Amino acid sequence: MKWNDTTGKGFILTGFSICSGVQVSLFAFFLFIYILALSGNLIVIGVITTTNKLHTPMYFFLCVLSFLDITSVSVTVPRMLKDLWTQQKVITFHQCLTQMFVIIWIALSDAFLLTVMCYDRYTAICYPLNYTTLMSRQLCINMISLSLIGAMLISFVNTFLVSQLPFCGHNRIENFLCEFPALLKLACGGTLTSEIVFFLLAGGAALVTFLFILISYIHIIRVILDIPSAEGKRKVFSTCSAHLMVVFLFYGTGAASNLTPPSSKEQPDKLASLFYTVFAPMLNPIIYSLRNEDVKQVLRKAIHQRSRYS
Repeated sequence: MKWNDTTGKGFILTGFSICSGVQVSLFAFFLFIYILALSGNLIVIGVITTTNKLHTPMYFFLCVLSFLDITSVSVTVPRMLKDLWTQQKVITFHQCLTQMFVIIWIALSDAFLLTVMCYDRYTAICYPLNYTTLMSRQLCINMISLSLIGAMLISFVNTFLVSQLPFCGHNRIENFLCEFPALLKLACGGTLTSEIVFFLLAGGAALVTFLFILISYIHIIRVILDIPSAEGKRKVFSTCSAHLMVVFLFYGTGAASNLTPPSSKEQPDKLASLFYTVFAPMLNPIIYSLRNEDVKQVLRKAIHQRSRYS
């Protein structure tokens, strides 16, 4: 029986099944993380949009990254907080599909965006004299639009295929969110097509973007090594270090969690899910703030002016 169609039965997100005393502490902890992630990304967006000096392609892409990070934590953490507070962990079939759709969309958008940001750094370092021409405003808008729309189409195809699967038997998802591998585990059968399409589209996109970033940084490193002065090398590399750290966070957690075949894992990795949906969006603005001199200067200036006003 396809209970998702006939009975309206939902899924149970087991989340963090521990004693009630620790649940309260977890609620406070994740509420703090959520506020920190929202605040950090909103500050980044506010600083960049209100500072003419930062109206460049690199910071435009950083604004989009902050928007995606806000969306990522907002589609997962409030639901987790509700489950921790009420202990009612049932999520309807359509809510689960919607959450999965947004998670796949955000993950693929991040992959495409990190690739676009890498291309920006590659152009700035390898072709500095032609940077303004190559990275025109219209090109930046087109690349972001294609990235978001392409990710949305891939996510829609995979979500639609999952929605057509028959679900029967137990309905417990051993995680705090609805992910593609977890839903396939609960399907009665006929998941081969969904798995093939997912790994061809989502897996292919992740692999191609990773290879593009890897090849680009090989060229970037070759150019940096040709710079005669150590100070020059440090300054140029500092413009890439924050991006590299974000790339490591993304591919080390998100891709590893979502692109592993469901049959190869007994249970979804909650820690990996936490990192790429909650902790990474919180850490990204901190990484870019600490590793970017322009952002730090603007923040110091704003804090100084506020302290003088106070």
